[in-house]
Order: sequence, then structure tokens, then C-alpha cells
Amino acid sequence: MDLNITLLGEIITFAVLIFVTMKYIWPPVTKAMEERQQKIASGLQAAERAENDLKIAQDKAKKILSSAQNQAKTILTKTEEETSKILEASKLSAQKESEQILTNAEITIQKEKSMAKEELQKHLADLVMLNTKKILEEKVDAGMQDKLVDQFIADLDKEH
Repeated sequence: MDLNITLLGEIITFAVLIFVTMKYIWPPVTKAMEERQQKIASGLQAAERAENDLKIAQDKAKKILSSAQNQAKTILTKTEEETSKILEASKLSAQKESEQILTNAEITIQKEKSMAKEELQKHLADLVMLNTKKILEEKVDAGMQDKLVDQFIADLDKEH
């Protein structure tokens, strides 16, 4: 009988141990395992979300970089066009200014030429008057008159 009572005592102790374990130890352990399982699952989900976010961010970065490169190319093209326009405008302005300078020079030359002609005509008129006076003062005969006219023409040729 000793064996039965000992066996019965061990069974009761084992049952109490199972009951205490099931009532007080097992629920916190199970709860801790479930929480740990949930943490691991949420960590995996967070890792997947982070990986997806990283891919999305990389795609956005590529798009932004591409857009920035396109904008830079556009800006360079516009700058080159504006530079070309400015150079062309400068050339046209310089050409117009040089044409204006040439026109002004031609006008000045024409004025000086006109003044020289007037002075020459005045001098010529003085010479004509002087020669006419000489002719009238002397008693002019035909030979003398021809000689004076020839001399007058020679004087005119020398001056021109």
C-alpha cells in the first residue's frame, strides 16, 4: 500500500503542480509569448513597410534628380539663347552706331567740301575782278587781251 499512497501523493502533487502551473504560471508565459510573437510580427511588418518606403523614396529621389537635370538643361539652353540674343543685339547696335558715325563723317565731309567750293568761288571771283580791272586799266588791244585771258586760265589751272 505504500506504493499506492506514495503514488497517490505524487499524483495529487503533480495535479496541484499542473493546476498551479496552468492557473498562475502558464497564462503569463503564454501572454509573454503572444506579445513576443506580435512584436516580431509587427517588427517584420515594419521592416517590410520600411523597405517599401525606401523603394518609394529611391524612386522619388530618381525622379527629383531627373527633374533637376532637365531643369538645369533647360536653364542652360535658355541662357545660351539669351546670350546669343544679347550678342546679336550688341552686333546690331555696334553696326548701327558705326553706320551713324560714317553718315556723320560723310555729312561733315560734304559740309567741308561745300565750304571749300564756296571759298574757291570767292577766290575765283576775286581773281576775275582783279583781271578784269587789269584789262580795263590798260588799253587793251586784241593781242594783249588774248594774252591776259590765257594768263588768267593758266592761273586758274594752277590753283585747281
